[in-house]
Amino acid sequence: MKGLVWLRNDIRMDDNPSLKRAFEECNSVICVYVWSPEQLKKHNEANIKQDFLIQNLKSLAANLHTVNVVLLIIESKSFNTVKDDISNLIHEHSINKIYWNKEFAFDEITRDKEVYDALQAKAVDVEIFNDQIIYEPGFLRTGQDNPFSVFTPFKRRWIEHFDIKFLDIDFDYPIKEKLNFDSNVEDFDFGFTSSHGVDMQLWPIGEASALDRVNDFLDNKAVDYSKNRNDPILNGTSRISPYLALGIISSKRCILEGLKKNNFELSSGNIGITKWIDEIVWREFYRNITYSFPKVSKGQPFQDYTKNIEWIFNEDHLNAWKQGNTGFPLIDAAMRQLIHEGWMHNRLRMVVAMFFTKNMLHDWRLGEAYFMQNLIDGDFASNNGGWQWSSSTGTDAAPYFRIFNPITQSKNFDKEGLFIKKYVPELQDLDKSVIHDPPNEHRKYCNYPLQILDLKESRVRAIEVFNKAKNT
Repeated sequence: MKGLVWLRNDIRMDDNPSLKRAFEECNSVICVYVWSPEQLKKHNEANIKQDFLIQNLKSLAANLHTVNVVLLIIESKSFNTVKDDISNLIHEHSINKIYWNKEFAFDEITRDKEVYDALQAKAVDVEIFNDQIIYEPGFLRTGQDNPFSVFTPFKRRWIEHFDIKFLDIDFDYPIKEKLNFDSNVEDFDFGFTSSHGVDMQLWPIGEASALDRVNDFLDNKAVDYSKNRNDPILNGTSRISPYLALGIISSKRCILEGLKKNNFELSSGNIGITKWIDEIVWREFYRNITYSFPKVSKGQPFQDYTKNIEWIFNEDHLNAWKQGNTGFPLIDAAMRQLIHEGWMHNRLRMVVAMFFTKNMLHDWRLGEAYFMQNLIDGDFASNNGGWQWSSSTGTDAAPYFRIFNPITQSKNFDKEGLFIKKYVPELQDLDKSVIHDPPNEHRKYCNYPLQILDLKESRVRAIEVFNKAKNT
């Protein structure tokens, strides 16, 4: 029996349910990844994320080769044509059965349904698995049998149903029958040109690198994670998100390794590890939101009343924000970190997004798209959830009158101004007493811009606009 594994956001061998089942059932196995430049552009996938994806596909192809599995890359024009491209591949290689892991956004669900129906019509056997989550999407529900829209009760129910057997994921891949052709990953024309300028040594390639990063965090940083995770200069987070976004490591593997270090306790023991696992459960929560409320995949806010918000648009302000020239040092340092690393500290993502949507009063969808276009860890569900939380349009969102003050945030979480000095070097000579909000004479001396807006006035404006939308 010959099996085909359709890879998507699961670029790994470890804890890959569809790949495991193919190995259990088939004498020979082929893996395929569908490359669609048009779809990547439509979904705002960042240049750096595409770079990271290509390099990890090559790494995976080498790993699969050791067990005689071939990874093929095929190009497809869009999601609408995937059913034909997959069908042709199945016919060409006389495939008996195809396996894949679920994705949860509306476009992906629609694509998979079309592929499934087309294959069923041709009597091709299909088996589909859950990945990126512990529970079937939509399984965890409120007492009123509704999908959860608040994280804390979702997490409580998540723990109530948890069984360590869910993490029985270790599997030794046997060597398969050798195929008479090789992977095309090294020769495939991805049509890709790097334009991001990020030092990719920040993001080592491959499954082994991802697991090393997790273990380094658990061994050396987790004990202080709860205390240090909000301080951007300390590098106190795991930085595992790019690997989770592409499925180079699974959430189950991360949770299992964390529990091993915490005597298999989910709610007690090392508070740093339990808080880190919380962050992984947040990813599952947002995937459930994406699955249960398709409107968020269609550019719509979760909170319907916020459709009435009268967003403004100022191109000069938008460009200043993108370039890290707003005149607010912490905002600018965060935006420049995004440019230099393809990544931004999580606390700063909230501060930046709230500044964008409340003080600048710009539509959250513009910021959401810009992040996706620049983040190596761009993940639709988490990015959308984070932007909607910050803009008070989403599930479990911050109250609309809660508006982070970027200067206060700077003083609280970058007390010495070291993060600012790293990414806004024109301010590196300033003392911590003035660096968070430099006086005008210091700005002129350092060639640093004036603030693009007044914090107090913009806060009042935002509250008025949200109030009006809510009462319309």
